[in-house]
Amino acid sequence: MQRYLMNFDTRSLPVYEAEALVIGSGVAGLTAAWHLARAGKSVLLAVRDTLFDSNTNKAQGGIAASFGSDDNPQLHLADTLVAGAGLTDRDIAELVVTEGPEDIRLLAAHGAEFDRTANGQLALGREGCHCRHRIVHAHGDATGAEVARALNAMVAEEARVRPLTHCYVVDLLVHEGRVHGAVALLDGKKVVLRAPAVVLATGGTGRLFSKTTNPEGATGSGLAMAWRAGAEVMDMEFVQFHPTALALEGCPNFLISEAVRGAGAVLRNGKGERFMPKYHPMAELAPRDVVARCIFKEMQEGGMDHAFLDATGIGDAAQKFPMIAETCRQYGVDIEKDLIPIAPAAHYMMGGVHTDAHGRTNVAGLYACGEAACTGLQGANRLASNSLLEGLVFGRRVAQAIAAAEVPEAPRAAFCAELQFEEHGLRETALSDTARLNRETQVLMTQYLGIRRYAPGILKAIQELSRLSALREGYAAETAEELDLRGRLIADLLIARAALRRRESRGAHYRMDYPEKSEKWRCHVLDSKEEQAALEQEKGESEDGHDVWSGRAVAVMA
Repeated sequence: MQRYLMNFDTRSLPVYEAEALVIGSGVAGLTAAWHLARAGKSVLLAVRDTLFDSNTNKAQGGIAASFGSDDNPQLHLADTLVAGAGLTDRDIAELVVTEGPEDIRLLAAHGAEFDRTANGQLALGREGCHCRHRIVHAHGDATGAEVARALNAMVAEEARVRPLTHCYVVDLLVHEGRVHGAVALLDGKKVVLRAPAVVLATGGTGRLFSKTTNPEGATGSGLAMAWRAGAEVMDMEFVQFHPTALALEGCPNFLISEAVRGAGAVLRNGKGERFMPKYHPMAELAPRDVVARCIFKEMQEGGMDHAFLDATGIGDAAQKFPMIAETCRQYGVDIEKDLIPIAPAAHYMMGGVHTDAHGRTNVAGLYACGEAACTGLQGANRLASNSLLEGLVFGRRVAQAIAAAEVPEAPRAAFCAELQFEEHGLRETALSDTARLNRETQVLMTQYLGIRRYAPGILKAIQELSRLSALREGYAAETAEELDLRGRLIADLLIARAALRRRESRGAHYRMDYPEKSEKWRCHVLDSKEEQAALEQEKGESEDGHDVWSGRAVAVMA
């Protein structure tokens, strides 16, 4: 595997320098940048598109926290553990549910306008697998947009933060085991972003699949970048599919928030029958993995490409969920009168770059937070509305860790001299088919690594993805599209190999050939580029003929 993806020479490129580089403008990245600036650190904030292009800006439901008089952090912890299907690290989860409410109060104190009751208390909703009303929301169903607005306003007031928009970070620069910045395309031109601390807050991987609720940038590029630099990854098999994305011809996969079901909406199949009560005692409020699989089953049995969400019984649905109501109205659906066509769509990556409780990775100077990171909080299946909470908590904790760390001296020599990729005649042809290959890999991932998985399909996906990866080796990537494809292929393979390795069904990972949960697999599995490379030198066979892939089992913190 190529260490770097394009030719460059750090000695001849423009240099932007700061005490910290934050990559990503979602809740985790903005929170980290703001806390770093408040701690006196200068910050480069590298953003692929604009400051508002993120999963955070699209988040609807809200932020989970125990503010209710009948609620407490231990109840929130218990729900998080149940949703995580035995893989949630208790210490991490307890830290998040305990510290999170104060981070929300801080956000509100700096201008975030959350919905409140007549007496001024936070209005709290309920979502799947929560035993209490604890979802803090804004403008009904536009919580993410309000959080993004507030954090961007906070960051804008900090002179120490320098935003770099339209900045595609390509690769981390590592010298003697420590990160010293990154090389990027800023408005299409190569630059060096030099910093002794780098924070990956690059979001998730939803765009690896054909149907997703995620924005265009969620291609796993940050994850792939960290992998090439030697960072460990964990729990890559666990990809959450949101049960209810709008499924209309010509309509984007717009998310229909779980809060709609929390308010009383029910799921119906093609015959108009409500079906969730026969599958789970919590019915529509069962864990997301359960609901998504049940919808998928009903769709297959009914020969349909969608099911229905019935919100007609809520009464004031359009008032409670104005953004959802308006979007559906644009496509001819009145949520107070009509059934809403829905289908599951790729939504959230529980796995990611492995970090500790302060966002530190195994690469010195490299930190990760938000959906790009894997702390053990989400386990095998994220509890609804814990993601924005995680971004607030770990964005702050990463900043605190960087502020407290000793700043290393920058290397005296150029730590990344010019790289020469051999040019060959196939390069132009290979680059021209990037868009087609992106679509093909999305189809592969959806078909073989989607809601239901089984060994022959996973192996077929691995074989094809490996072939495509080999074809891309040996020449420099120069465009964002080609860089994206390289990152996609790495992230795709990490998910596929992890899915093949875990021979059980747990949370969002469902194996038709191993449909039961196994105590043997109640563990996290860490993997790294070095371990994978070493294994490929002497590949073995497992007891059932499947390829053996690298990975170290790590016990779950009970």
